[in-house]
Amino acid sequence: MTTFALNNLWTYIQGLTLARADREWLAGKLMEPSADEIETKSQQEFVKDSLYRALDEVKEAKRGGKQLMTEEEFFERLKADGIA
Repeated sequence: MTTFALNNLWTYIQGLTLARADREWLAGKLMEPSADEIETKSQQEFVKDSLYRALDEVKEAKRGGKQLMTEEEFFERLKADGIA
């Protein structure tokens, strides 16, 4: 929102006759995370968990003496899978 639009909204809100409960409700609604924020947080948690699992798998593979992919092999696999 532009500053002009925010100022107009604020002026409108100030012109309303709101009881304390109404003001608290409005404040709560303004502080609620939006659906986009919730989805972004969920996506961030998924990525973080996926990276931790991958790191654990790499550590386990190294302990087991398994050969790991090189960076080039990894990126080639991403390209082959249509991810990169």
